[in-house]
Amino acid sequence: MQKINVLSIIICHLKSLCDDKGKFFLGDIVTFYVMPIFLGVASVFLGWQMPEKALELSISVFSIFAALLLSVQVALYGVSLRPIAKPEDPKKLKDFEQQKAFRRALLRELNDNISYLILLSVVTVTITLILFFFNAPRVIGSGLAIALYCHFFLTLLMVIKRASIVFSREYEGSDLSNS
Repeated sequence: MQKINVLSIIICHLKSLCDDKGKFFLGDIVTFYVMPIFLGVASVFLGWQMPEKALELSISVFSIFAALLLSVQVALYGVSLRPIAKPEDPKKLKDFEQQKAFRRALLRELNDNISYLILLSVVTVTITLILFFFNAPRVIGSGLAIALYCHFFLTLLMVIKRASIVFSREYEGSDLSNS
């Protein structure tokens, strides 16, 4: 059972939403969890039904996302292996160590977030398949799908921003003048 226990992925992702002291940012919890659940519940109360074709399409979309996110994770692993050149000036060494620690923390959090998105993609595909094949009540299924889609989208935006920071810093640090 331990081999399929994904609780550590969820815990690591949640820790990435904390500050340096381990406290959650209320705004992050509202943005990433409360708002998607609210939208899903609101759609149920409004009686909104997702078209059946949208459910079919989401199976493909989230399957593709899972594969693409695995590719991003491999690319980030490559970035994490790349050494950072120490500055020659001893005055800049302290700043260098802080940047190195920040880079390591950001890469770890980004890996945790991407792992979570991959898991969320797999869960969304599974739930969508269940909704599709077992003809679950469309209103409830639509509300669940909306909550999952919104949560995925918002988390993906966070990952894009963090990946942009990582890759921008890598480009700044590389010597592009030799190209």
